[in-house]
Amino acid sequence: MRKLTVLLLLVLCFGTVFAQTENGTVYSEHEIINKTKQLWKAFQDGDRNTYLSFFADSIALMRNGNYNVIAKENFGNNVNWWKENIANLSIKDDTPAYPDAIVYKDGGKWVQDWLMITGTHEASGINLELRLHNLYAFNEAGKITMLIQYFDDDVFEDINNSGTVIENGKVFINHPYIVTVRKMVNAYMGKDLKTFMDFYADDAGFSNTAMDWQESINKEEREKDVQQNFADIDDIKFKQIGYPDCVYYAEGNNYTVYSWWEYSFTVKESGKKVVMPIMLSHSFNDDGKVASEIAYFSTNHLED
Repeated sequence: MRKLTVLLLLVLCFGTVFAQTENGTVYSEHEIINKTKQLWKAFQDGDRNTYLSFFADSIALMRNGNYNVIAKENFGNNVNWWKENIANLSIKDDTPAYPDAIVYKDGGKWVQDWLMITGTHEASGINLELRLHNLYAFNEAGKITMLIQYFDDDVFEDINNSGTVIENGKVFINHPYIVTVRKMVNAYMGKDLKTFMDFYADDAGFSNTAMDWQESINKEEREKDVQQNFADIDDIKFKQIGYPDCVYYAEGNNYTVYSWWEYSFTVKESGKKVVMPIMLSHSFNDDGKVASEIAYFSTNHLED
């Protein structure tokens, strides 16, 4: 039985080896890679004729899954659009990625690359940071017969919409969520930790301008911070400045309350009185609980 098991393992191993079939060679440097680089240099320079010179008379074009066959004379009109509308256009390898040339035994020559396109749409002021993945198929004459591209086209939708006025929700001067924020602030002033924390969802996130960019803490960590605050300070006051706004955002279907306050307290250990402006942003979930909180303030007021 042991010999049979070993024999079966050997058969499986050899079977795996023989299942691998080489079908071509991958190059990091190749003449067709040079052609794609020259192609994008012409595009960046707005040189449509040079750009088109790299393509066959008929081009199979696929962009984000949409397939068309286009005659060469009808291709490349977007070169002029980019030249006329995008300032400081730059097209570079999206490093650390780099282009590959693949020469198949059966399937011809292909290049794949990953590019970063940057620039500014002058009419809208929108800055581009567009990642573009391309696959190019070359014929025997060294011309591109197929171009396949993948990219996130949200920035182009933003550009198209930039000249229009689009409503994205409503602003409320009175709303139940504004009442919730006031009650939260009152609970904080009263050092009522349980009531204060009950306004937040279990998965709520918390951040402020004293934290690193995109840093946040969870509800448990926030509760410990508040508990420590209550131990360190007294005479907590929040004086409302202006009036809060409750904004309903249609995109995302959520409500956020923005409020402005004069926040004051006394440091127990030193007796120092601190008075500071603070802005609070509270986003709510579908259950009416606070899902995220961001506090905007200057730490200068907290320095000795």
